[in-house]
Amino acid sequence: MTVMNKIDLYKKINHLIHKAGFDVRRFPEGGQRRLLKYLQTNDTNDCFDIGANTGQFALLLRSAGFKGNIFSFEPQTKAFENLERFAAADPKWKAYNIGLGNVDEKSIINLSKNSVSSSILDINKILTDTEPETEYISREEITILRLDSFLKEMNFSKKIFLKIDAQGYESKILEGLGDCFEAVYALQIELSCIPLYEGEKLFDEMKDFIESKGFFVSSLESGFADALTGRLLQAEAIFLRDVVKTRIY
Repeated sequence: MTVMNKIDLYKKINHLIHKAGFDVRRFPEGGQRRLLKYLQTNDTNDCFDIGANTGQFALLLRSAGFKGNIFSFEPQTKAFENLERFAAADPKWKAYNIGLGNVDEKSIINLSKNSVSSSILDINKILTDTEPETEYISREEITILRLDSFLKEMNFSKKIFLKIDAQGYESKILEGLGDCFEAVYALQIELSCIPLYEGEKLFDEMKDFIESKGFFVSSLESGFADALTGRLLQAEAIFLRDVVKTRIY
């Protein structure tokens, strides 16, 4: 089959898939490919997966080709049980039943119906109105550590790829890095465009803070949106450290 015939065939297949309401995209997508290339180029082989839930992100990262160590943190007991089972099958994946923040302490997490929207912060009505499964149904006591406390206890001194999905608590986690922020070379983080949780910092303030630490935006992807109005509520951002004389493309 010639190249032109192959292209014509792919177009026909995509046309049929689109008619069914689906889309086919290259995996991983552009932002993730740039991230993986950057991690490889800069010898960043350790991912700290904060807000791991049941391990969805770590599994996706593995399927995209990441072969380094993964340290997953999830404070919810039920979600952690599933996370721990997945991690047990991977010798380079460790799971910790703790949350991360800006203070070493005991705290209370609000548990949502869908589990993934659980947060230490109170939820705003706009979120539950948009997605009823985010409603809180119970509470649980959890342990919170500062990330710099954890890193120093581990005597960890390598470069870090940091992923944070903490439902409005992202700024507290970054505060808890302290002087260990210099160890972070890549950051994937969920940013809110409007307040979905009480007291959370929003997109512009978070972006400015992260860039002030020596990072640039590598990728921005649409995240959670209001299906009725089309309003974007959250975005997924990838920031990379601005390393001099490092070509990542």
